[in-house]
Amino acid sequence: MFRILFIIPCLGLFTFLMAQSAVPKSEKDSRATVLLDKLRKQYKSYSAMEVAFDLEIQLPGRAVEKQSGTVIQQGMQFQVKMKEQEMYSDGKTTWVYLKKNKEVQIFEAADALSGGFISPSDMMQMYDNGSFSYVLAEERVVQAKKYADIEFKPVDRYAEYSKIRMTVDKNSNKMVSLKVFSKDGSRFILQVKSLVPNKKYAPAMFVFNAKAVPGIHVEDLRMND
Repeated sequence: MFRILFIIPCLGLFTFLMAQSAVPKSEKDSRATVLLDKLRKQYKSYSAMEVAFDLEIQLPGRAVEKQSGTVIQQGMQFQVKMKEQEMYSDGKTTWVYLKKNKEVQIFEAADALSGGFISPSDMMQMYDNGSFSYVLAEERVVQAKKYADIEFKPVDRYAEYSKIRMTVDKNSNKMVSLKVFSKDGSRFILQVKSLVPNKKYAPAMFVFNAKAVPGIHVEDLRMND
C-alpha cells in the first residue's frame, strides 16, 4: 500500500509533465500536447516545489479512506509526508518511515526501485519512454475558470492502471487533480491544495533522523561495500 500512496502524488506533481516526449504522433492529441508543453515549461522552471494535497483512496469492498500530505522536491532530493508514512531522499540514500510499525527502511537511492519504491525522477524516466498515450477528453468552464481533462492510457495492456485522468486549470496553468483507475477496481483521487515554488530547503530536510524516534527499528537494506 505504501508504494501506491507514494507513487500517486509524485506521479501527478512531477512526472506527467514529461509524458508527451516519446509517445508516437499517432497516439498524441495535439490539443493535449499544447497544454502539457505549457505545464512542463512552467514546472521545469521551478528550482523546487512544495505541494500540499488531499488523497482519496477507494478500494473494492472497503470504506473510502482520506489522507492529506505534502511533497517537497528540490532537484534529485525529495520528501513525502503523510499520516502513516514518510519518505526522504537526499539523492544518494532513501528512507521509508512506517509510523505504525515504528520502522525505517533504508535503501540506496539508485536501488530503491528494485525495492518497490519509485522516486519522482524514476517516474519521469518511465513517462519519457512513451509508456502512455493521451487525449484531451473534455474542456469545461466552472465559475469562470477554464478546466481541461487529459486522459492517459498505458501502452502496455498488462499495466496496473487502466487509465489516469489529470485536470488542469487553464487560467493558472497548473494541475488541480489526478484520478488513477486501477484494473482491480481501485480508485485514487489526488487533489492539489497548494503549490509553493522556488523555496530553498536545507539538506537536512531530505534526510531521516532516526535518533529523533526513540525505539525505532532500523532496517538497512543497502548493499555493503
